[in-house]
Amino acid sequence: MIKSDYGHLDCPFYEQKLKNGLKVLFIPMKDRGESAMVYLSQGGYLHDEKIESSKIPFGTAYYLAHMVMDDSFQRSLLQKGAIGRCESDLSYTSFQVTCKKDVFTPLSMLLDRLYNMDFSEEALESMKDALSPKNDGLSLARKNLLLNLYSSSPIRLGVVPDREQAVPIHVTALRKYLQRYYVPNRVTLILCGDYTPNECMAKIEKLRLPKDIVTFNKELCFDENYESPVKDYASTKATDGDYLVYGIKFKPREKLYEQFGQLMFFSYEIFKECLFTENADFLSGLRNADSDLLDVSFHEGGEDGYLLLSIKTKSPVAVLSFLTEYLERIEKHVDRRLFDDILSEYYAKGIALLRNPRTCVSSFSRAYANNLPYTSLLSLTAKTNYRSFKSFLKEVGTFVRSAYYLKKA
Repeated sequence: MIKSDYGHLDCPFYEQKLKNGLKVLFIPMKDRGESAMVYLSQGGYLHDEKIESSKIPFGTAYYLAHMVMDDSFQRSLLQKGAIGRCESDLSYTSFQVTCKKDVFTPLSMLLDRLYNMDFSEEALESMKDALSPKNDGLSLARKNLLLNLYSSSPIRLGVVPDREQAVPIHVTALRKYLQRYYVPNRVTLILCGDYTPNECMAKIEKLRLPKDIVTFNKELCFDENYESPVKDYASTKATDGDYLVYGIKFKPREKLYEQFGQLMFFSYEIFKECLFTENADFLSGLRNADSDLLDVSFHEGGEDGYLLLSIKTKSPVAVLSFLTEYLERIEKHVDRRLFDDILSEYYAKGIALLRNPRTCVSSFSRAYANNLPYTSLLSLTAKTNYRSFKSFLKEVGTFVRSAYYLKKA
Protein backbone atom coordinates (compact mmCIF):
# COMPACT_ATOMS: atom_id res chain seq x y z
CA MET A 1 0.00 0.00 0.00
CA ILE A 2 1.12 3.55 -0.72
CA LYS A 3 1.47 5.71 2.40
CA SER A 4 0.42 9.36 2.49
CA ASP A 5 0.40 11.96 5.26
CA TYR A 6 -1.03 15.16 3.81
CA GLY A 7 -0.59 18.10 6.12
CA HIS A 8 1.36 16.08 8.73
CA LEU A 9 -1.78 15.87 10.88
CA ASP A 10 -0.75 12.70 12.71
CA CYS A 11 -3.23 10.80 10.55
CA PRO A 12 -1.32 8.83 7.91
CA PHE A 13 -3.37 6.77 5.49
CA TYR A 14 -2.65 4.12 2.90
CA GLU A 15 -4.06 3.60 -0.56
CA GLN A 16 -4.09 0.72 -2.99
CA LYS A 17 -5.92 -0.14 -6.16
CA LEU A 18 -6.76 -3.80 -6.68
CA LYS A 19 -6.46 -5.59 -10.02
CA ASN A 20 -10.23 -5.45 -10.51
CA GLY A 21 -10.22 -1.64 -10.16
CA LEU A 22 -11.56 -1.45 -6.61
CA LYS A 23 -9.74 1.12 -4.46
CA VAL A 24 -8.82 0.77 -0.79
CA LEU A 25 -8.18 3.68 1.59
CA PHE A 26 -6.93 2.54 5.02
CA ILE A 27 -6.39 4.73 8.12
CA PRO A 28 -4.66 2.93 11.01
CA MET A 29 -5.93 3.85 14.48
CA LYS A 30 -5.24 2.04 17.76
CA ASP A 31 -7.68 1.29 20.59
CA ARG A 32 -10.52 3.60 19.51
CA GLY A 33 -12.88 1.20 17.77
CA GLU A 34 -13.12 0.39 14.09
CA SER A 35 -15.17 1.61 11.14
CA ALA A 36 -15.49 0.63 7.49
CA MET A 37 -17.35 2.05 4.53
CA VAL A 38 -18.36 0.92 1.08
CA TYR A 39 -18.19 4.16 -0.89
CA LEU A 40 -19.76 4.44 -4.31
CA SER A 41 -18.84 7.34 -6.58
CA GLN A 42 -22.41 7.75 -7.76
CA GLY A 43 -25.24 9.42 -5.92
CA GLY A 44 -28.69 10.76 -6.67
CA TYR A 45 -27.63 13.05 -9.52
CA LEU A 46 -28.95 11.41 -12.70
CA HIS A 47 -26.35 10.52 -15.34
CA ASP A 48 -28.34 7.92 -17.29
CA GLU A 49 -31.44 8.30 -19.38
CA LYS A 50 -31.53 4.50 -19.64
CA ILE A 51 -29.67 1.50 -18.26
CA GLU A 52 -29.89 -1.43 -20.68
CA SER A 53 -33.28 -0.74 -22.28
CA SER A 54 -35.00 0.64 -19.19
CA LYS A 55 -35.50 4.21 -18.04
CA ILE A 56 -34.25 4.55 -14.48
CA PRO A 57 -36.67 6.67 -12.40
CA PHE A 58 -35.50 9.56 -10.26
CA GLY A 59 -34.97 8.37 -6.68
CA THR A 60 -33.67 4.90 -7.57
CA ALA A 61 -30.27 5.59 -5.95
CA TYR A 62 -31.94 6.79 -2.76
CA TYR A 63 -34.24 3.78 -2.38
CA LEU A 64 -31.54 1.29 -3.32
CA ALA A 65 -29.32 2.62 -0.51
CA HIS A 66 -32.10 2.33 2.06
CA MET A 67 -33.16 -1.12 0.87
CA VAL A 68 -29.60 -2.33 1.40
CA MET A 69 -29.42 -0.81 4.89
CA ASP A 70 -33.00 -1.56 5.94
CA ASP A 71 -34.18 -2.14 9.51
CA SER A 72 -33.81 -5.92 9.39
CA PHE A 73 -30.22 -5.69 8.20
CA GLN A 74 -29.39 -3.09 10.83
CA ARG A 75 -30.76 -5.46 13.49
CA SER A 76 -28.50 -8.21 12.11
CA LEU A 77 -25.53 -5.86 12.43
CA LEU A 78 -26.48 -5.01 16.02
CA GLN A 79 -26.42 -8.71 16.87
CA LYS A 80 -22.76 -8.67 15.82
CA GLY A 81 -22.05 -5.56 17.89
CA ALA A 82 -22.02 -3.17 14.93
CA ILE A 83 -23.99 -0.07 13.93
CA GLY A 84 -24.86 0.51 10.29
CA ARG A 85 -25.84 3.64 8.39
CA CYS A 86 -26.22 4.73 4.78
CA GLU A 87 -26.12 8.06 3.01
CA SER A 88 -27.29 8.95 -0.48
CA ASP A 89 -26.03 12.35 -1.53
CA LEU A 90 -26.16 13.97 -4.96
CA SER A 91 -22.55 12.93 -5.60
CA TYR A 92 -22.06 9.63 -3.76
CA THR A 93 -23.66 6.76 -1.88
CA SER A 94 -22.05 5.24 1.20
CA PHE A 95 -22.67 2.37 3.60
CA GLN A 96 -20.81 2.49 6.92
CA VAL A 97 -20.44 -0.07 9.69
CA THR A 98 -18.82 0.74 13.05
CA CYS A 99 -17.93 -1.52 15.98
CA LYS A 100 -15.46 -1.90 18.83
CA LYS A 101 -13.34 -4.55 17.09
CA ASP A 102 -13.21 -6.87 14.06
CA VAL A 103 -14.96 -4.55 11.61
CA PHE A 104 -14.39 -7.09 8.84
CA THR A 105 -17.25 -9.24 10.16
CA PRO A 106 -19.98 -6.60 9.62
CA LEU A 107 -18.21 -5.42 6.45
CA SER A 108 -18.41 -8.96 5.07
CA MET A 109 -22.13 -9.03 5.91
CA LEU A 110 -22.61 -5.73 4.05
CA LEU A 111 -20.77 -6.90 0.94
CA ASP A 112 -22.72 -10.16 0.90
CA ARG A 113 -25.94 -8.16 1.01
CA LEU A 114 -24.85 -6.01 -1.92
CA TYR A 115 -23.76 -9.11 -3.80
CA ASN A 116 -27.02 -11.04 -3.27
CA MET A 117 -29.42 -8.23 -4.32
CA ASP A 118 -32.31 -9.94 -2.52
CA PHE A 119 -35.04 -7.27 -2.71
CA SER A 120 -38.80 -7.78 -2.88
CA GLU A 121 -41.48 -5.50 -4.32
CA GLU A 122 -43.44 -5.70 -1.06
CA ALA A 123 -40.45 -4.49 0.98
CA LEU A 124 -39.79 -1.70 -1.51
CA GLU A 125 -43.40 -0.45 -1.37
CA SER A 126 -43.26 -0.49 2.42
CA MET A 127 -40.02 1.50 2.27
CA LYS A 128 -41.65 4.07 0.00
CA ASP A 129 -44.43 4.60 2.52
CA ALA A 130 -41.94 4.94 5.37
CA LEU A 131 -39.47 7.27 3.66
CA SER A 132 -41.68 9.54 1.57
CA PRO A 133 -40.94 13.11 2.68
CA LYS A 134 -43.61 15.24 4.28
CA ASN A 135 -44.81 18.04 2.05
CA ASP A 136 -44.40 20.78 4.65
CA GLY A 137 -44.25 24.40 3.62
CA LEU A 138 -40.49 24.80 3.79
CA SER A 139 -39.86 21.67 1.69
CA LEU A 140 -42.40 22.90 -0.86
CA ALA A 141 -40.70 26.29 -1.06
CA ARG A 142 -37.28 24.70 -1.57
CA LYS A 143 -38.54 22.43 -4.35
CA ASN A 144 -40.17 25.32 -6.18
CA LEU A 145 -37.05 27.45 -5.76
CA LEU A 146 -34.94 24.81 -7.52
CA LEU A 147 -37.45 24.69 -10.38
CA ASN A 148 -37.07 28.48 -10.63
CA LEU A 149 -33.28 28.26 -10.54
CA TYR A 150 -32.61 25.41 -12.99
CA SER A 151 -34.18 24.73 -16.37
CA SER A 152 -32.91 21.21 -17.12
CA SER A 153 -30.09 20.04 -14.82
CA PRO A 154 -30.97 16.91 -12.79
CA ILE A 155 -29.83 18.79 -9.68
CA ARG A 156 -33.21 20.54 -9.73
CA LEU A 157 -34.78 17.26 -8.51
CA GLY A 158 -32.60 16.85 -5.43
CA VAL A 159 -32.11 13.33 -4.03
CA VAL A 160 -35.33 12.26 -2.31
CA PRO A 161 -38.43 11.65 -4.44
CA ASP A 162 -41.90 12.36 -3.14
CA ARG A 163 -44.44 9.53 -3.03
CA GLU A 164 -45.77 10.23 -6.53
CA GLN A 165 -42.26 10.35 -8.03
CA ALA A 166 -41.45 7.04 -6.33
CA VAL A 167 -44.36 5.16 -7.96
CA PRO A 168 -42.39 3.97 -11.06
CA ILE A 169 -39.44 2.70 -8.97
CA HIS A 170 -39.45 -1.10 -8.96
CA VAL A 171 -37.04 -3.83 -7.91
CA THR A 172 -35.90 -4.27 -11.53
CA ALA A 173 -34.69 -0.64 -11.56
CA LEU A 174 -32.82 -1.16 -8.28
CA ARG A 175 -31.07 -4.23 -9.68
CA LYS A 176 -30.09 -2.59 -12.96
CA TYR A 177 -28.76 0.42 -11.10
CA LEU A 178 -26.80 -1.80 -8.73
CA GLN A 179 -25.37 -3.85 -11.60
CA ARG A 180 -24.23 -0.72 -13.42
CA TYR A 181 -22.73 1.25 -10.54
CA TYR A 182 -21.90 -1.15 -7.71
CA VAL A 183 -18.92 -2.48 -9.63
CA PRO A 184 -15.24 -2.59 -8.58
CA ASN A 185 -13.97 0.42 -10.52
CA ARG A 186 -16.63 2.65 -8.92
CA VAL A 187 -16.25 1.35 -5.36
CA THR A 188 -13.80 2.41 -2.67
CA LEU A 189 -13.42 0.62 0.65
CA ILE A 190 -12.54 3.12 3.39
CA LEU A 191 -11.38 1.47 6.62
CA CYS A 192 -10.13 2.68 9.98
CA GLY A 193 -8.92 0.35 12.71
CA ASP A 194 -6.13 -1.31 14.65
CA TYR A 195 -4.39 -3.15 11.81
CA THR A 196 -1.17 -2.92 9.89
CA PRO A 197 -1.51 -2.21 6.16
CA ASN A 198 -0.52 -5.81 5.38
CA GLU A 199 -3.08 -7.19 7.84
CA CYS A 200 -5.75 -4.97 6.31
CA MET A 201 -5.03 -6.13 2.77
CA ALA A 202 -4.90 -9.79 3.82
CA LYS A 203 -8.39 -9.48 5.32
CA ILE A 204 -9.71 -7.63 2.25
CA GLU A 205 -8.53 -10.46 0.01
CA LYS A 206 -10.87 -12.81 1.94
CA LEU A 207 -13.94 -10.61 1.38
CA ARG A 208 -16.59 -11.34 -1.21
CA LEU A 209 -16.01 -8.29 -3.40
CA PRO A 210 -18.46 -7.04 -6.05
CA LYS A 211 -18.21 -8.47 -9.56
CA ASP A 212 -17.58 -6.45 -12.68
CA ILE A 213 -20.82 -6.81 -14.64
CA VAL A 214 -20.91 -5.18 -18.08
CA THR A 215 -24.04 -3.11 -18.67
CA PHE A 216 -24.99 -0.55 -21.26
CA ASN A 217 -26.44 2.90 -20.83
CA LYS A 218 -27.75 5.89 -22.69
CA GLU A 219 -26.28 9.04 -21.18
CA LEU A 220 -28.62 11.77 -19.99
CA CYS A 221 -27.93 14.92 -22.01
CA PHE A 222 -29.17 18.41 -21.17
CA ASP A 223 -28.30 22.04 -21.84
CA GLU A 224 -28.51 24.16 -18.70
CA ASN A 225 -28.66 27.97 -18.88
CA TYR A 226 -26.11 29.43 -16.44
CA GLU A 227 -26.75 33.05 -17.42
CA SER A 228 -30.24 33.45 -15.98
CA PRO A 229 -32.78 31.54 -13.87
CA VAL A 230 -36.10 30.24 -15.12
CA LYS A 231 -37.74 32.85 -12.86
CA ASP A 232 -36.17 35.56 -10.72
CA TYR A 233 -38.97 35.37 -8.18
CA ALA A 234 -42.23 33.54 -7.59
CA SER A 235 -44.68 33.21 -4.72
CA THR A 236 -47.78 31.35 -3.66
CA LYS A 237 -49.90 30.77 -0.55
CA ALA A 238 -50.10 27.82 1.83
CA THR A 239 -51.41 27.14 5.32
CA ASP A 240 -47.81 26.45 6.39
CA GLY A 241 -46.12 29.52 5.01
CA ASP A 242 -44.14 32.74 5.50
CA TYR A 243 -40.94 31.12 4.15
CA LEU A 244 -38.54 32.76 1.74
CA VAL A 245 -36.03 30.45 0.06
CA TYR A 246 -33.19 32.15 -1.78
CA GLY A 247 -30.91 30.27 -4.16
CA ILE A 248 -27.51 30.99 -5.66
CA LYS A 249 -26.72 28.99 -8.81
CA PHE A 250 -23.02 28.25 -9.12
CA LYS A 251 -21.13 28.14 -12.37
CA PRO A 252 -20.17 24.67 -13.67
CA ARG A 253 -17.61 22.94 -11.51
CA GLU A 254 -15.03 22.61 -14.30
CA LYS A 255 -15.00 26.35 -14.99
CA LEU A 256 -14.63 27.22 -11.31
CA TYR A 257 -11.80 24.73 -10.87
CA GLU A 258 -9.96 26.21 -13.87
CA GLN A 259 -10.28 29.63 -12.24
CA PHE A 260 -9.57 28.80 -8.57
CA GLY A 261 -8.11 25.29 -8.34
CA GLN A 262 -8.27 23.64 -4.91
CA LEU A 263 -9.20 26.99 -3.34
CA MET A 264 -12.69 26.31 -4.69
CA PHE A 265 -13.07 23.12 -2.61
CA PHE A 266 -11.78 24.69 0.57
CA SER A 267 -13.92 27.80 0.09
CA TYR A 268 -16.94 25.52 -0.02
CA GLU A 269 -15.95 24.31 3.46
CA ILE A 270 -16.03 27.73 5.14
CA PHE A 271 -18.04 30.20 3.07
CA LYS A 272 -21.41 29.41 4.72
CA GLU A 273 -20.00 30.46 8.10
CA CYS A 274 -18.03 33.40 6.73
CA LEU A 275 -20.96 34.87 4.80
CA PHE A 276 -24.04 33.82 6.70
CA THR A 277 -24.23 31.86 9.94
CA GLU A 278 -21.31 33.65 11.68
CA ASN A 279 -21.43 36.97 9.85
CA ALA A 280 -22.64 39.92 11.96
CA ASP A 281 -23.51 42.05 8.90
CA PHE A 282 -25.75 39.35 7.49
CA LEU A 283 -27.47 38.45 10.76
CA SER A 284 -28.13 42.06 11.71
CA GLY A 285 -29.51 42.74 8.22
CA LEU A 286 -32.03 39.92 8.65
CA ARG A 287 -33.00 41.18 12.09
CA ASN A 288 -33.61 44.64 10.64
CA ALA A 289 -35.98 42.98 8.16
CA ASP A 290 -37.73 41.23 11.09
CA SER A 291 -36.67 37.83 9.73
CA ASP A 292 -34.90 34.71 11.00
CA LEU A 293 -32.38 32.45 9.27
CA LEU A 294 -33.56 28.83 9.43
CA ASP A 295 -30.87 27.09 7.42
CA VAL A 296 -27.98 27.49 4.97
CA SER A 297 -27.11 24.52 2.78
CA PHE A 298 -24.76 23.87 -0.12
CA HIS A 299 -25.24 21.02 -2.59
CA GLU A 300 -23.14 19.62 -5.44
CA GLY A 301 -24.03 17.12 -8.16
CA GLY A 302 -22.28 16.49 -11.46
CA GLU A 303 -21.01 19.84 -12.70
CA ASP A 304 -23.63 21.78 -10.76
CA GLY A 305 -23.80 23.34 -7.33
CA TYR A 306 -26.15 25.66 -5.48
CA LEU A 307 -26.54 27.37 -2.12
CA LEU A 308 -29.91 27.74 -0.41
CA LEU A 309 -30.88 30.25 2.27
CA SER A 310 -34.10 29.33 4.10
CA ILE A 311 -35.61 32.29 5.94
CA LYS A 312 -38.72 32.76 8.08
CA THR A 313 -40.21 36.15 7.24
CA LYS A 314 -43.35 38.17 6.68
CA SER A 315 -41.35 40.87 4.86
CA PRO A 316 -40.05 39.26 1.64
CA VAL A 317 -39.57 42.59 -0.12
CA ALA A 318 -37.33 43.89 2.67
CA VAL A 319 -35.35 40.63 2.79
CA LEU A 320 -34.84 40.56 -0.98
CA SER A 321 -33.70 44.17 -0.98
CA PHE A 322 -31.18 43.42 1.77
CA LEU A 323 -29.89 40.24 0.07
CA THR A 324 -29.45 42.01 -3.26
CA GLU A 325 -27.39 44.76 -1.64
CA TYR A 326 -25.44 42.29 0.51
CA LEU A 327 -24.44 40.03 -2.39
CA GLU A 328 -23.50 42.87 -4.71
CA ARG A 329 -20.60 43.66 -2.35
CA ILE A 330 -20.28 40.21 -0.88
CA GLU A 331 -16.50 40.22 -0.45
CA LYS A 332 -16.69 43.42 1.63
CA HIS A 333 -18.61 41.67 4.40
CA VAL A 334 -15.83 39.29 5.48
CA ASP A 335 -13.00 40.91 7.41
CA ARG A 336 -9.69 39.26 8.18
CA ARG A 337 -10.49 38.62 11.83
CA LEU A 338 -13.69 36.70 11.00
CA PHE A 339 -11.83 34.76 8.30
CA ASP A 340 -9.01 33.80 10.69
CA ASP A 341 -11.43 32.81 13.47
CA ILE A 342 -13.46 30.55 11.19
CA LEU A 343 -10.30 28.98 9.76
CA SER A 344 -9.08 28.19 13.27
CA GLU A 345 -12.43 26.71 14.29
CA TYR A 346 -12.63 24.61 11.12
CA TYR A 347 -9.14 23.23 11.73
CA ALA A 348 -9.85 22.39 15.38
CA LYS A 349 -13.08 20.57 14.50
CA GLY A 350 -11.31 18.70 11.72
CA ILE A 351 -8.57 17.44 14.04
CA ALA A 352 -11.25 16.18 16.44
CA LEU A 353 -13.03 14.34 13.61
CA LEU A 354 -9.81 12.53 12.72
CA ARG A 355 -9.49 11.10 16.24
CA ASN A 356 -12.65 8.98 16.06
CA PRO A 357 -12.90 6.05 13.58
CA ARG A 358 -16.53 6.71 12.64
CA THR A 359 -16.16 10.45 12.03
CA CYS A 360 -12.73 9.96 10.46
CA VAL A 361 -14.14 7.59 7.82
CA SER A 362 -17.15 9.88 7.24
CA SER A 363 -14.88 12.90 6.77
CA PHE A 364 -12.67 11.09 4.26
CA SER A 365 -15.75 9.99 2.31
CA ARG A 366 -17.19 13.51 2.15
CA ALA A 367 -13.94 14.92 0.77
CA TYR A 368 -13.49 11.95 -1.57
CA ALA A 369 -16.36 13.24 -3.73
CA ASN A 370 -13.96 15.99 -4.83
CA ASN A 371 -11.03 13.57 -5.25
CA LEU A 372 -9.28 14.94 -2.18
CA PRO A 373 -8.13 13.18 0.99
CA TYR A 374 -9.74 14.87 3.99
CA THR A 375 -6.33 15.53 5.52
CA SER A 376 -5.32 17.36 2.34
CA LEU A 377 -8.47 19.46 2.54
CA LEU A 378 -7.81 20.22 6.21
CA SER A 379 -4.21 21.19 5.52
CA LEU A 380 -5.43 23.88 3.11
CA THR A 381 -6.22 26.00 6.19
CA ALA A 382 -2.52 26.88 6.25
CA LYS A 383 -2.41 27.64 2.50
CA THR A 384 -5.61 29.62 1.91
CA ASN A 385 -5.02 33.34 2.17
CA TYR A 386 -7.54 36.06 2.87
CA ARG A 387 -7.11 37.87 -0.44
CA SER A 388 -7.64 34.71 -2.53
CA PHE A 389 -10.74 33.80 -0.55
CA LYS A 390 -12.19 37.28 -1.14
CA SER A 391 -11.60 36.88 -4.88
CA PHE A 392 -13.65 33.67 -4.75
CA LEU A 393 -16.44 35.46 -2.85
CA LYS A 394 -16.45 38.28 -5.38
CA GLU A 395 -17.05 35.71 -8.11
CA VAL A 396 -19.90 34.15 -6.10
CA GLY A 397 -21.51 37.60 -5.98
CA THR A 398 -21.90 37.49 -9.78
CA PHE A 399 -23.75 34.16 -9.87
CA VAL A 400 -27.36 33.78 -10.97
CA ARG A 401 -29.93 33.97 -8.16
CA SER A 402 -33.61 33.30 -7.62
CA ALA A 403 -36.16 33.45 -4.80
CA TYR A 404 -39.41 31.77 -3.87
CA TYR A 405 -41.83 33.05 -1.23
CA LEU A 406 -44.48 30.89 0.39
CA LYS A 407 -46.95 33.18 2.11
CA LYS A 408 -49.17 31.92 4.90
CA ALA A 409 -52.76 31.76 3.68
